[in-house]
Amino acid sequence: MARRVERYALQAVARDILPKSRTALCLRTRIKGGEGVGVWKCECSGTAHYSGLIVCGSVWTCPVCGAKISEKRRGELNAAIEQHKSRGGDVLLLTLTTPHARGDDLAALVAQQAQALQAFFRQRAVKSILAEMGELGRVRAFEVTHGRKGTNNGWHPHYHFLQFTKAGADAAQLMDWKTRLYLEWAKACQRAGLGMPSFKHGIDLRDGSYAQQYVSKWGLDHEMTKGHIKKAKAGGETPFDLLRALLADPKDRQAAALFAEFAKVFKGKRQLSWSRGLRAMFNLVEKTDEELAEERSEEAQLLGMISVEQWRAVLKVNARAIVLELAAYGGWEAVSSFLHIIKYAHDPSRLDHEVTPDIVSEARAVLLGEMK
Repeated sequence: MARRVERYALQAVARDILPKSRTALCLRTRIKGGEGVGVWKCECSGTAHYSGLIVCGSVWTCPVCGAKISEKRRGELNAAIEQHKSRGGDVLLLTLTTPHARGDDLAALVAQQAQALQAFFRQRAVKSILAEMGELGRVRAFEVTHGRKGTNNGWHPHYHFLQFTKAGADAAQLMDWKTRLYLEWAKACQRAGLGMPSFKHGIDLRDGSYAQQYVSKWGLDHEMTKGHIKKAKAGGETPFDLLRALLADPKDRQAAALFAEFAKVFKGKRQLSWSRGLRAMFNLVEKTDEELAEERSEEAQLLGMISVEQWRAVLKVNARAIVLELAAYGGWEAVSSFLHIIKYAHDPSRLDHEVTPDIVSEARAVLLGEMK
C-alpha cells in the first residue's frame, strides 16, 4: 500500500506538469453516465481498486497505469520464457546504447537511435550472427534515464532485447557474438550521426539465466527493469524519479521541464515490441496498454459505491489512495467511516470546522489502528 500511495502522489505531480493530458484525468474524472465510483477488493491479492473512472492507460506518464501495465507485461514475458525453455530453447539479453551528452535534444537522439537500430538489423552480417545464435524472435524494451545528478551526461535512451533462441551458448560463443555485433552496431551509430559507442558501454550480451532474472525481477523496486518506473542507480534518474524529485521539492523546475520533454517525445511509442509471429508461437493474445490498464480481476468483489458528492470530497482532500488503503484493510465499513469524516470537505461552509490535511491524516491513522 505504501507503493500505491506513492503512485497516486506521483500521478498528481504528473497532472500538474501535463494538465491537458489524459493522465490529468486518470482515476479522477468519472465516466459519463455513471452513477458513482465503485470500490472493489480482490481477496486473492488483498488489494483494492476503483471502477467508473477514466483510465489513461499511459505506461509512460502515469505511475498508476504504468505499474499495472508493466506488471501484466512481465507476466506475459515470464509465460513465454517458461514455454520456450520447456521446449529446450533459451533466452539471451542483448543491450544496445549510444553516446549521449548533456546538450542532446531527446527527440533528435531518439530519432537517430531508431535510424541506427533499423540499419543495424538490416545488415547481412547481423542477420548471419542472429542465425548462428538460433534466434527465433525477440522482444524489445525501450528505456530512458537522465544523468543530471551524476556526470550530467543528459538523456540516456537505450534498448534491451530478449532474444528467444534455439539453444544455449557458452561464454566463448557469447563473447564472439558480442564482439561481432558491436562492430556492426558501431557502424550503424556512426552512419546515423551518433558517434562511436564504446565496446564497454555500447553493447552487452548476457546468457539465459541473467535474461530470465531480468524479467522475473521486473516487478520489484530498485531493480534494473521496468525502465521509466524503476528507481535508477546512483547518478541517474528515470522519468518517474523526476516526479519523485518534484514531490520532494516542488521548486525543482528542471525536473518538471525534463519530464514534460520526455512525455512529449515518448507519446505514442511502445514500451515493449514483439517481433512478428513471436506472440503466436506462445499462444499469447495481444492486448493494448489501455486494455491492460482497464482490466479487473475476475475474483474482485464490489464493496460499495461512492456517490458523486462523496467523490468530490475525496478529491478535495487528496484521499484517493487512502480510500483504497482503508478498503483493502478494513472493508467498506472503514471506507464509509472515512467518507463521513470528510463529507463536506468540498464545501467547508457546511461544517463547523474545515477538513484539513491533519484531520484527514488523523482519521486514516485512527481507522487503520482500529483494524489492527
